Amino acid sequence: MEAPVALNVVPLNAPHKELEWLHLADRDFQINDMIGDKPHLQAVCEIRNSYRSNIDVYGIWESNMPIYYLPSVNVLPDIIHLCCANYDPTQRAVMAPSGTVLFHITAQSINEMLHFKPTQPLAPLSMGFLLDQGAKLPSSEITRIAQLFMKPNCQPQQPPPYLHSWFTEVGRFIVDMISYILGFKTSEYIDETTLVLMSIYPDLSVILVKVPVTYTVVF
Repeated sequence: MEAPVALNVVPLNAPHKELEWLHLADRDFQINDMIGDKPHLQAVCEIRNSYRSNIDVYGIWESNMPIYYLPSVNVLPDIIHLCCANYDPTQRAVMAPSGTVLFHITAQSINEMLHFKPTQPLAPLSMGFLLDQGAKLPSSEITRIAQLFMKPNCQPQQPPPYLHSWFTEVGRFIVDMISYILGFKTSEYIDETTLVLMSIYPDLSVILVKVPVTYTVVF
Protein backbone atom coordinates (compact mmCIF):
# COMPACT_ATOMS: atom_id res chain seq x y z
CA MET A 1 0.00 0.00 0.00
CA GLU A 2 1.44 3.30 -1.06
CA ALA A 3 1.97 5.97 1.53
CA PRO A 4 -0.38 8.96 1.15
CA VAL A 5 1.19 11.91 -0.53
CA ALA A 6 0.41 15.40 0.72
CA LEU A 7 -1.06 17.62 -1.94
CA ASN A 8 0.89 20.76 -2.70
CA VAL A 9 -1.99 23.19 -3.24
CA VAL A 10 -1.10 26.76 -4.03
CA PRO A 11 -3.25 29.14 -1.93
CA LEU A 12 -5.72 31.17 -3.90
CA ASN A 13 -4.93 34.85 -3.67
CA ALA A 14 -8.12 36.68 -4.53
CA PRO A 15 -7.61 40.09 -6.15
CA HIS A 16 -8.15 43.01 -3.82
CA LYS A 17 -11.45 44.76 -4.48
CA GLU A 18 -13.45 47.41 -2.67
CA LEU A 19 -16.35 45.21 -1.62
CA GLU A 20 -18.56 48.11 -0.65
CA TRP A 21 -18.71 49.19 -4.27
CA LEU A 22 -19.83 45.77 -5.48
CA HIS A 23 -23.54 45.06 -5.51
CA LEU A 24 -23.03 41.57 -4.14
CA ALA A 25 -26.60 41.18 -2.94
CA ASP A 26 -27.93 41.84 -6.43
CA ARG A 27 -26.15 38.68 -7.60
CA ASP A 28 -27.62 36.34 -5.02
CA PHE A 29 -31.39 35.95 -4.81
CA GLN A 30 -31.07 34.54 -1.29
CA ILE A 31 -29.74 37.81 0.13
CA ASN A 32 -31.25 40.21 -2.36
CA ASP A 33 -33.14 43.12 -0.81
CA MET A 34 -36.84 43.27 -1.56
CA ILE A 35 -37.59 45.95 -4.15
CA GLY A 36 -40.99 47.60 -4.36
CA ASP A 37 -42.62 49.63 -7.09
CA LYS A 38 -39.87 52.26 -6.80
CA PRO A 39 -36.24 52.28 -5.65
CA HIS A 40 -35.95 52.74 -1.90
CA LEU A 41 -34.20 56.11 -1.96
CA GLN A 42 -36.58 57.55 -4.56
CA ALA A 43 -39.62 56.43 -2.58
CA VAL A 44 -38.27 57.88 0.67
CA CYS A 45 -37.45 61.21 -1.00
CA GLU A 46 -40.97 61.43 -2.45
CA ILE A 47 -42.54 60.83 0.96
CA ARG A 48 -40.20 63.42 2.52
CA ASN A 49 -41.15 65.97 -0.14
CA SER A 50 -44.83 65.25 0.45
CA TYR A 51 -44.30 65.98 4.14
CA ARG A 52 -42.45 69.21 3.39
CA SER A 53 -45.25 70.27 1.04
CA ASN A 54 -47.80 69.50 3.78
CA ILE A 55 -49.61 66.89 1.66
CA ASP A 56 -48.56 63.78 3.60
CA VAL A 57 -52.10 63.38 4.95
CA TYR A 58 -51.43 59.92 6.39
CA GLY A 59 -48.44 60.97 8.48
CA ILE A 60 -46.18 58.43 6.78
CA TRP A 61 -43.02 60.52 7.15
CA GLU A 62 -43.71 61.33 10.80
CA SER A 63 -44.09 57.63 11.56
CA ASN A 64 -40.32 57.28 10.90
CA MET A 65 -40.89 54.07 8.94
CA PRO A 66 -39.45 55.53 5.70
CA ILE A 67 -36.08 55.93 7.45
CA TYR A 68 -35.96 52.18 8.10
CA TYR A 69 -37.00 51.49 4.51
CA LEU A 70 -33.58 52.63 3.33
CA PRO A 71 -31.10 49.76 2.91
CA SER A 72 -29.00 49.56 6.04
CA VAL A 73 -25.71 48.98 4.19
CA ASN A 74 -23.95 51.35 1.80
CA VAL A 75 -26.80 53.78 1.31
CA LEU A 76 -24.49 56.77 0.87
CA PRO A 77 -20.92 55.43 1.20
CA ASP A 78 -19.23 58.76 0.41
CA ILE A 79 -21.06 60.55 3.20
CA ILE A 80 -20.39 57.67 5.59
CA HIS A 81 -16.65 57.90 4.94
CA LEU A 82 -16.67 61.69 5.32
CA CYS A 83 -18.49 61.46 8.63
CA CYS A 84 -16.02 58.83 9.82
CA ALA A 85 -13.02 60.94 8.79
CA ASN A 86 -14.38 64.04 10.54
CA TYR A 87 -15.61 62.41 13.72
CA ASP A 88 -14.28 63.88 16.97
CA PRO A 89 -14.51 61.25 19.76
CA THR A 90 -13.91 63.82 22.50
CA GLN A 91 -17.09 65.68 21.55
CA ARG A 92 -18.88 62.64 20.13
CA ALA A 93 -19.69 64.74 17.07
CA VAL A 94 -19.03 65.02 13.35
CA MET A 95 -17.18 68.25 12.65
CA ALA A 96 -17.59 70.60 9.71
CA PRO A 97 -14.49 71.79 7.78
CA SER A 98 -14.76 75.11 9.65
CA GLY A 99 -14.26 73.30 12.96
CA THR A 100 -17.82 73.71 14.18
CA VAL A 101 -20.00 70.81 15.26
CA LEU A 102 -22.11 69.52 12.38
CA PHE A 103 -24.10 67.10 14.53
CA HIS A 104 -23.58 65.03 17.66
CA ILE A 105 -23.69 61.25 17.91
CA THR A 106 -25.55 60.87 21.18
CA ALA A 107 -28.76 59.17 22.23
CA GLN A 108 -30.46 62.55 22.64
CA SER A 109 -29.43 63.84 19.21
CA ILE A 110 -30.45 60.60 17.50
CA ASN A 111 -33.83 60.71 19.21
CA GLU A 112 -34.27 64.29 17.98
CA MET A 113 -33.37 63.27 14.42
CA LEU A 114 -35.95 60.48 14.54
CA HIS A 115 -38.57 62.69 16.22
CA PHE A 116 -38.59 60.11 19.01
CA LYS A 117 -40.18 61.16 22.29
CA PRO A 118 -39.43 58.81 25.21
CA THR A 119 -42.76 59.77 26.78
CA GLN A 120 -44.63 57.91 24.04
CA PRO A 121 -45.88 54.43 24.96
CA LEU A 122 -43.64 51.75 23.52
CA ALA A 123 -44.51 48.28 22.27
CA PRO A 124 -42.02 45.47 21.55
CA LEU A 125 -41.68 45.08 17.80
CA SER A 126 -41.16 41.37 17.32
CA MET A 127 -42.72 38.80 15.05
CA GLY A 128 -44.32 37.16 18.07
CA PHE A 129 -45.87 40.46 19.10
CA LEU A 130 -47.16 41.13 15.57
CA LEU A 131 -48.61 37.63 15.26
CA ASP A 132 -50.37 38.05 18.59
CA GLN A 133 -51.76 41.45 17.67
CA GLY A 134 -52.70 40.23 14.19
CA ALA A 135 -54.79 37.45 15.68
CA LYS A 136 -56.63 40.09 17.74
CA LEU A 137 -57.10 42.56 14.85
CA PRO A 138 -60.86 43.15 14.62
CA SER A 139 -62.65 42.93 11.28
CA SER A 140 -63.73 46.56 11.67
CA GLU A 141 -60.07 47.66 11.73
CA ILE A 142 -59.27 45.53 8.68
CA THR A 143 -62.22 47.17 6.90
CA ARG A 144 -60.90 50.63 7.84
CA ILE A 145 -57.43 49.81 6.51
CA ALA A 146 -58.95 48.45 3.30
CA GLN A 147 -61.01 51.58 2.78
CA LEU A 148 -57.92 53.73 3.28
CA PHE A 149 -55.32 51.83 1.26
CA MET A 150 -57.09 49.40 -1.08
CA LYS A 151 -58.72 50.13 -4.42
CA PRO A 152 -62.52 50.64 -4.32
CA ASN A 153 -63.10 47.67 -6.62
CA CYS A 154 -60.83 45.44 -4.52
CA GLN A 155 -62.43 45.79 -1.12
CA PRO A 156 -61.98 42.38 0.54
CA GLN A 157 -64.87 40.08 1.29
CA GLN A 158 -62.73 37.54 3.11
CA PRO A 159 -60.01 37.57 5.78
CA PRO A 160 -56.34 38.11 4.81
CA PRO A 161 -54.01 37.50 3.06
CA TYR A 162 -54.65 40.04 0.30
CA LEU A 163 -52.88 40.59 -3.00
CA HIS A 164 -50.38 43.42 -3.42
CA SER A 165 -52.16 44.53 -6.61
CA TRP A 166 -55.36 45.24 -4.67
CA PHE A 167 -53.76 48.23 -2.94
CA THR A 168 -53.55 51.83 -4.11
CA GLU A 169 -50.19 53.42 -4.92
CA VAL A 170 -49.85 54.78 -1.38
CA GLY A 171 -51.00 51.46 0.03
CA ARG A 172 -48.43 49.53 -2.01
CA PHE A 173 -45.66 51.83 -0.80
CA ILE A 174 -46.64 51.26 2.84
CA VAL A 175 -46.91 47.50 2.24
CA ASP A 176 -43.48 47.40 0.56
CA MET A 177 -41.95 49.52 3.32
CA ILE A 178 -43.33 47.35 6.12
CA SER A 179 -42.44 44.10 4.32
CA TYR A 180 -38.86 45.29 3.86
CA ILE A 181 -38.55 46.39 7.50
CA LEU A 182 -39.84 43.01 8.68
CA GLY A 183 -37.32 41.21 6.48
CA PHE A 184 -39.82 39.69 4.07
CA LYS A 185 -38.48 38.73 0.64
CA THR A 186 -41.74 39.60 -1.10
CA SER A 187 -44.85 41.68 -0.55
CA GLU A 188 -47.03 39.70 -2.94
CA TYR A 189 -49.38 38.65 -0.15
CA ILE A 190 -50.35 40.88 2.77
CA ASP A 191 -51.31 39.14 6.01
CA GLU A 192 -52.27 40.24 9.52
CA THR A 193 -48.69 41.03 10.59
CA THR A 194 -48.45 43.73 7.93
CA LEU A 195 -51.96 45.00 8.61
CA VAL A 196 -51.10 45.50 12.29
CA LEU A 197 -48.42 48.04 11.35
CA MET A 198 -50.68 49.62 8.72
CA SER A 199 -53.22 50.25 11.46
CA ILE A 200 -51.02 52.99 12.98
CA TYR A 201 -52.00 55.34 10.16
CA PRO A 202 -55.14 57.29 11.05
CA ASP A 203 -58.40 57.68 9.20
CA LEU A 204 -58.55 60.78 7.03
CA SER A 205 -61.62 61.93 8.94
CA VAL A 206 -59.60 62.39 12.15
CA ILE A 207 -56.48 64.00 10.68
CA LEU A 208 -55.95 67.58 11.79
CA VAL A 209 -54.90 70.35 9.42
CA LYS A 210 -51.14 70.62 9.49
CA VAL A 211 -49.07 73.76 9.69
CA PRO A 212 -46.47 74.08 6.89
CA VAL A 213 -42.89 73.60 8.07
CA THR A 214 -39.98 75.73 6.82
CA TYR A 215 -36.64 73.99 6.45
CA THR A 216 -33.15 75.48 6.32
CA VAL A 217 -30.56 73.21 4.77
CA VAL A 218 -26.93 73.89 5.66
CA PHE A 219 -24.13 72.27 3.66
